[in-house]
Amino acid sequence: MSKYKVAAYVRLSKDDNYNESDSINNQKSIIEDYIKENNDFELVDFYVDNGFTGTNFDRPAFVQLCFDIVKKKINCVIVKDMSRFGRDTGWVKVYLGEEFPKRNIRFISINDKLDSFKDNNYTDTLEFALLNLTYEHYAVDISEKVSAIKHLQQKKGDFIGVSAPYGYLKDPKDCHKFVIDDYAANIIKRIINMALDCKSKNEIADILNNEGVLTPSRYKSEITKVTSAKTIKSKKWNNTIINEILKNETYIGTLIQGRNRKPMRKFKKVIKTNPEEWKICENHHEPIVDKKTFQTVQNILNFSSIVQDDNELLITKIKCGECHHEYYRKKVKGIYYYWCKSSYRKTGCNLKSIRKDMLENMILVDINDKYKKDYKKLNKDLVNQYIKQIEIFDKNRVKVVYKCDK
Repeated sequence: MSKYKVAAYVRLSKDDNYNESDSINNQKSIIEDYIKENNDFELVDFYVDNGFTGTNFDRPAFVQLCFDIVKKKINCVIVKDMSRFGRDTGWVKVYLGEEFPKRNIRFISINDKLDSFKDNNYTDTLEFALLNLTYEHYAVDISEKVSAIKHLQQKKGDFIGVSAPYGYLKDPKDCHKFVIDDYAANIIKRIINMALDCKSKNEIADILNNEGVLTPSRYKSEITKVTSAKTIKSKKWNNTIINEILKNETYIGTLIQGRNRKPMRKFKKVIKTNPEEWKICENHHEPIVDKKTFQTVQNILNFSSIVQDDNELLITKIKCGECHHEYYRKKVKGIYYYWCKSSYRKTGCNLKSIRKDMLENMILVDINDKYKKDYKKLNKDLVNQYIKQIEIFDKNRVKVVYKCDK
């Protein structure tokens, strides 16, 4: 009789790491000893899934094992015990009761003393059903305990993710904290500064792409050597990446966890949670951007379509001198006006609107008077060069705060 071509399958979940008996080396050793004691086995390869749960079968090594079964490279699968094969009663029964027999695959679970060669109908026995249920319920129990521990850690403000966000590294002294990654932090600061200069997200992405700056996912995988199956390998900067950085409160020192969750244990689908369910810890780590600057960027993003209008020069600089709210642009009968948001929404401020073209002309005259220039037309470069803030008061009184003013 020709020898069985054996696939030795071993698996270790990250939740099993404390159990030495289930370690990868221990599983390999048990299977190797078993094969040595049986002359009709020939080991083809070890198929190792390290860090993958047994509650689903979407595991790299297991997928490769199935592929090699189809290619007829193997015709026997040996595991230390059934829990290493899987902890989902439904799928375990499908593979061992249907797929493997259909392809004449011999299955052996050493510790459970199961061998499909000796009993073709072993998956129909009560013993098999109880064993399968025991392994699945063990996984459920462990999963619930791990989830409870993670929730407690999040409430304490401990970071429980695999890798730190772009701009940070895990603190070598405390894996639940961050330290600043100087290179990536400088990229973030550049992005923030370009947004403050009213560059669009697409313009910022183009600048970084033209300079050959690595995207966050490529930087993590190529430089810091941190990656996972979930990491999206974006080769180019784009609008979405820039937007995520500009809105990320991580960069003001705030840790937010629990934004997503799985509604059901067996399914991969992840849903977004309500903000009141988030675990928020302020001052968790050193900020890259101060809160005032971050809020200014958020104000710009709130009316980004207006800011990106080539004809819009002043909207990001205007503040109400009475209630300190931002301003809103609205077109009335073909003419653009600026309105205090509080006044426009009738939530407290009584300040009237001011015409856009009138304000621009007032600013141009003021710049020329202050700097003894003769600029004929106002443009974004002039505004960004000179103007820090424009305050508008009752009866169209305007106060210009210049960048050179102390």
